[in-house]
Amino acid sequence: MRESHFAIVDIETTGSYAAANQITEIAIFIFDGKKIIDEYVTLINPMSPIPFHIQTLTGITDEMVQDAPTFKDVAENIYQMLRGRIFVAHNVHFDYSFILAGLKNEGYDWKAQRLCTVRLARKIFPGFPSYSLGKICQSLNIPLSDRHRAFGDAKATVELFRQIYERDEEQYIAKAVSAKAKEQRLPTHIPSELFESLPSSTGIYIFRNSSSKIIYVGKAVNIKKRVISHFSGNNQGERRQKFINEIADIEFQESGTELMALMMECNLIKKHWPIYNRALKKYEPKFGLLSYEDQNGYLRLSICQIRKGVYPVYYFNTVHESTQFLMKLIDTYNLDYRLCSFFDNGKQPKERVEPVLKENLPDVESYNERMNNALNHLDQFKRSFLIVDKGRNREEKSYVYFKDNKVHAVGFVANDLEISNIEDVIVQENLVHSNYYMNNLADSYALRYPNLVLTI
Repeated sequence: MRESHFAIVDIETTGSYAAANQITEIAIFIFDGKKIIDEYVTLINPMSPIPFHIQTLTGITDEMVQDAPTFKDVAENIYQMLRGRIFVAHNVHFDYSFILAGLKNEGYDWKAQRLCTVRLARKIFPGFPSYSLGKICQSLNIPLSDRHRAFGDAKATVELFRQIYERDEEQYIAKAVSAKAKEQRLPTHIPSELFESLPSSTGIYIFRNSSSKIIYVGKAVNIKKRVISHFSGNNQGERRQKFINEIADIEFQESGTELMALMMECNLIKKHWPIYNRALKKYEPKFGLLSYEDQNGYLRLSICQIRKGVYPVYYFNTVHESTQFLMKLIDTYNLDYRLCSFFDNGKQPKERVEPVLKENLPDVESYNERMNNALNHLDQFKRSFLIVDKGRNREEKSYVYFKDNKVHAVGFVANDLEISNIEDVIVQENLVHSNYYMNNLADSYALRYPNLVLTI
């Protein structure tokens, strides 16, 4: 039967979360438990620039996807491949969230049962030092070529799943597929009138405890539906039950658009850091590229770990990304390895270059000119603009003020107000606690919807 088939999937994207990024490549292998019976692989034009560090990581460039089909062009093919099949991926939520968002945007009503090869591998092969795709393939002697490309990673995941499938004596796969959420239950300690008062519009919701302290902030396309979903399901874990029991009051703020909801959610979390908001922290970059002048007058570049008071010129999520990025800059602009520092926390990355004797350094003036060209390359996308969209009602409109590559303010103004100088419109309550996640959201949204953008 079609339902017994597994769709094993891998994608490459422009970033790490589906709300503000797009798919650049997809590979789907249909597996019947013994062999591959069908496959689909294609590059996808994301309709926005691929960040430089993503290009160096995956090898997928803007030129490669320029003539590729858009997601809209291939949505029907993807839907037909996945329809009625069990969705399998390594870290399944990542791949599933992007494809779910993409198909939803194109009008496809698709959901699938999911299996995560990371979770299954932990049960079938306990005790491995790491369950990343690269490490577990090495532990199981699974060939892995074209790393960080959809075809290569998906093909390796097929073999990993085949080994899991063959060794699944405890029927973990069957249990995961047959698991169903329990009937929705609303807590008795929260008045039913509170749930009934919630709107079905887009916005944010706020959970407070009995002391009126904010313990959780969330965003939703449908506030009522999302709030109620917190109290449904079969997770009886101690943390979840404690969370539900602590909720004493529920507030909401409508936003008009999903982008505004994301901005409002992020700003409140950064301002209050509620105890049960953890997911947002994983979107913060961990490493950065610093630029500074040494005592001899040379402009230098250094990879560092992000910490308070450090303001890099570029951000990265992994040491590998930062190393590849800096090496690309060095090669492109003929920089001197001796004047560039790679991150080292006591465990040198494989890409770490061999030390070079510090003699015969280049002329300071000519070298700094090359370095400035490299830094200008990083600044070429630095922009200031407004995103103006619909408001919470017909009488108003929303705005996101992106100033010098950072979200500076978000708010609402009268629909008939002509924004000639945004600085005159902003009040203190509109200013936000900007961060990497918010900046990426705004920048990606502006690239995706240029008709909503006013350049400043």
